[in-house]
Amino acid sequence: MRHTELFKNEGGQVAILFGLVLIPLVAVAGFAIDFQQTVKRKAKAQLIMDSAVLAAAKVKQTGASDTEVKLAVQQYMDAQLNNLGGLACNAAIVTVSTTDEEIDAQMRCQQTTSLMKVVGHDSMPFTVKSGSEYGIDKIDVAFMFDVSGSMNSSNRLSNLKVAAKDAVDILLPIDASPDVIEKTRLAMVSYNGMVDAGDFFEDVAGVPATRTYTHTIAAGYGAGDLTTGSTFDDFLIGLYDTDTGELISEIGEDAVIEVQDHQDDDLTIAITMNPSHDLYGQVESMRLELSGTEYKIKNENAEPYALYGDSGLSNMTGQAWDMGEFTLRLRAYSKNNRKGTKLFDETFDFTLVPEGGSEPETKTRTLTSTCVWERDGPFRFTDLHPDVGGYLAHQQAWFIEDDNYSDGGYWEVGHPSRPYDSKYDGDECRDIEPVELTNNRTTLNNYVNSLTAGGWTAGHLGIAWTWYLVSEEWNTIFTGDAKPLDYTEPDSAKIVILMTDGAFNTEIFPGQGSSDAQARDVCDNIKLKDVKVYAVALNAPNSGKAVLEYCATGPGYYFEPETGAELKDAYRQIAVSISDLRISK
Repeated sequence: MRHTELFKNEGGQVAILFGLVLIPLVAVAGFAIDFQQTVKRKAKAQLIMDSAVLAAAKVKQTGASDTEVKLAVQQYMDAQLNNLGGLACNAAIVTVSTTDEEIDAQMRCQQTTSLMKVVGHDSMPFTVKSGSEYGIDKIDVAFMFDVSGSMNSSNRLSNLKVAAKDAVDILLPIDASPDVIEKTRLAMVSYNGMVDAGDFFEDVAGVPATRTYTHTIAAGYGAGDLTTGSTFDDFLIGLYDTDTGELISEIGEDAVIEVQDHQDDDLTIAITMNPSHDLYGQVESMRLELSGTEYKIKNENAEPYALYGDSGLSNMTGQAWDMGEFTLRLRAYSKNNRKGTKLFDETFDFTLVPEGGSEPETKTRTLTSTCVWERDGPFRFTDLHPDVGGYLAHQQAWFIEDDNYSDGGYWEVGHPSRPYDSKYDGDECRDIEPVELTNNRTTLNNYVNSLTAGGWTAGHLGIAWTWYLVSEEWNTIFTGDAKPLDYTEPDSAKIVILMTDGAFNTEIFPGQGSSDAQARDVCDNIKLKDVKVYAVALNAPNSGKAVLEYCATGPGYYFEPETGAELKDAYRQIAVSISDLRISK
């Protein structure tokens, strides 16, 4: 009995001790579990409050009252917190400061415990705080649109227009406050192998839109060089103007004869004889063979022995000849139809020159074009103001002297760095000039609607122009309401949005690198100026994707849409991101 009682007494003591130890063990374990759950709830509540004050800042930007802003915060919080089980929060305390243009909010919450209840703790409290600026920072945004030929496929251009106009709606909402409109400016530029600089052409190219190029052909002879040459005693070989029947000149070996402007449309050569000539009365037929810029063979049985039809010197027919060098072979026979004795067989050269040919000749070519390529030299990858040594390349004309042409040569049009290549003739750019910074929705949407596609893809040029539109260095090109903000302007941001659907495949100065390489150099310098770079590669090949991904400010700034819906979503995300960037600065 004693042993049994002792055992019972000892067992009771152990149970009591275990109970005493269990309580703190449960409390410690319960605290750890409930604390971990509370930390998770606090993090979630903090994220919700951060989003709430950001959304409230957007509401404030539309001109809402302080009361409406506070209600917006609470409604956002309530909608999100209701789904978090065991969490109870007091109403948020929201402060709207007009002095600092800030919205601050804080909220006291309690998370229901599970295991801590055994020690009398039914909940664990915490507080979350957040704030945002609602003051509208100034933003300059430039869009770059690829309008090369590939944009005509798969509805790419149509999809781009829808997406771009949607982005305009987000950045410049129809119901936005005047403050938002005033401080938000958008610019746009489109490119293929060139950019149409439009009204800005003369400032960026250093020449007028309509320009005349001249070339002087040095005189090949002087007035003293004109001669009838070594004439023949056998008969008279004459150059005639058949309009008048006038003998322009006798022709002999190495003759250089000037032909007046009114004479060169009806020329012929005719051979005549009079008693003073050695072969007078002996010739019955003749063969004339003319070669050079005019080619003609004629057999004649009656005087005058002429190259073309005749019924006497006063009624001959002629042809328009190109001036230049000629060779004439004459054979005279004693009988008709080139029979009998061959009395004469000579071949000799002579030259016909246009009136005034003894003076230098000036050629002119007038071009009207406002399209530009990239620039070379030390300005090439920068946004430095265009000036002497830093103007953008443009379409030019130059004369090539060639004696095989009646005009002494021919004009080439394009750029001297890429001569004789129609790809660079300067005629392919689209007829639409950039839109400088504006908050006019109609201007922007009209520009988007007017886009057409065709030609090659000089992506580096499009990137450079997108930068120019927001660069302080170009504030004498883009002036007035379109004047870009200074880089040091307080509470401001500059953003460029690049876009292509293809590989960068054309450049006017290959010595500076390919279009791809030049684009990367330009992007490096853009980012050094703290300009945010978004990039959209629409159905682009790997090379196009690679260069745009390189140019983007970071992974969150680069998009690869494949469909129209994805393209619209990409531009929407960019526009929303820009709005958030403005609020959170």
